Amino acid sequence: MKKLLLLLILIFIGIQFIPMNVPADLPVKEGEALEAPENVQAILKRSCFDCHSSHTTYPWYSSIAPASIFTKMHVKEGREHLNFSAWNNYSDEKKLKYLQKIPKAIKSKMPLPSYLLIHKEAKLSDADKQVLTDWASEVAFDLE
Repeated sequence: MKKLLLLLILIFIGIQFIPMNVPADLPVKEGEALEAPENVQAILKRSCFDCHSSHTTYPWYSSIAPASIFTKMHVKEGREHLNFSAWNNYSDEKKLKYLQKIPKAIKSKMPLPSYLLIHKEAKLSDADKQVLTDWASEVAFDLE
């Protein structure tokens, strides 16, 4: 039992040295970021931007492995999938695709339940979901 505990401690210490270079802030050129009404921006900042923008607020536990690995991997994947800080770099076709997916994503899986465990303020209310759905539909209609 003592050997197992020692092994686990050594593994825990060892994984602290695994680099996860996912910066909190990436440079954003003027005009690249999403421009949306203030109420939409407020919801996105509160519930989506930590994973889907170039401006992430990492919590205290994101510097301690294995949480750091999990957290930074989610941010990296989130930014690769959709980055609101690079919104105007996307083609209209790609924007339309994202806008059409937003209502389904916020009803079924976003923000991720694992994120909401610690970030209760990010939970989307029914009113928030409606605001985002209406906004996405309106912008998508303008792009079509």
